[in-house]
Amino acid sequence: MLNENVKRSFKKRLENGQPQLGTFVKINSPEMIELLGMAGLDFIIIDMEHTTLAFHQVEQMVRVADLHQMSTIIRLPDSSRSSILRALDLGATGIQVPQIEHVDEVKEIVDKSKYHPQGSRGLTFAHRAAKFGNTPSNYLEEENLATTIAVHIETVGAFENVEKICEVEGLDVVFIGPLDLSVSLELDANYLDGSLADPVMKIVDACRENNKIPGIAVSNEEQYKFAIKKGIPYIVWSSDVALFKQAIDSVIRLAKQN
Repeated sequence: MLNENVKRSFKKRLENGQPQLGTFVKINSPEMIELLGMAGLDFIIIDMEHTTLAFHQVEQMVRVADLHQMSTIIRLPDSSRSSILRALDLGATGIQVPQIEHVDEVKEIVDKSKYHPQGSRGLTFAHRAAKFGNTPSNYLEEENLATTIAVHIETVGAFENVEKICEVEGLDVVFIGPLDLSVSLELDANYLDGSLADPVMKIVDACRENNKIPGIAVSNEEQYKFAIKKGIPYIVWSSDVALFKQAIDSVIRLAKQN
């Protein structure tokens, strides 16, 4: 499992503005995660929002990622106390919560994710994150420092409240979901030079003003370069499903040309 120093170093690199490249993982396959780790990804986001993945499956996926020192963020299906607790207790580097609307939701997410005195996360040592009881005396403090907490800005409510959301103490990453955000705002999804460009930069600027880490989804080289240029270090390139589809589509096209 990842130790607290490794977990903290992931967050520290983000805080220092060092680009970290990840992808959404939707396929329950240890081989897929090993391939991503061997390829050199910095982190993966295990997607429980848009898949049928269960926590016992996610725990095994995190174990495989740990072997490759690849950080793991779990995109949760909801912001319930039980979902947050399970994700963190099974040893993930952090959580990412979609579809938020209000600043109070974000405050509650942080509270549920942090141990006392920063929050109200339930305590037991009988889980992976606490090494099943082989726990250092400063475990609570270290876990509070090391855990990465991210939320999505992809709804009208979240966008309108982004400045207040970015002021929430304990929140680390503010992730821009361009597709959902474009639908919510009734704009095209082009954030490079289309109608979504200004809203995206509003979010990035709010992060900078409040020392939050901006994140964004990319799917091509141009978008990746945009993220680098704008100082967005938390970069999520597509998903395992999309990357596999692109690869097999290119093979099929090549085969049909011959």
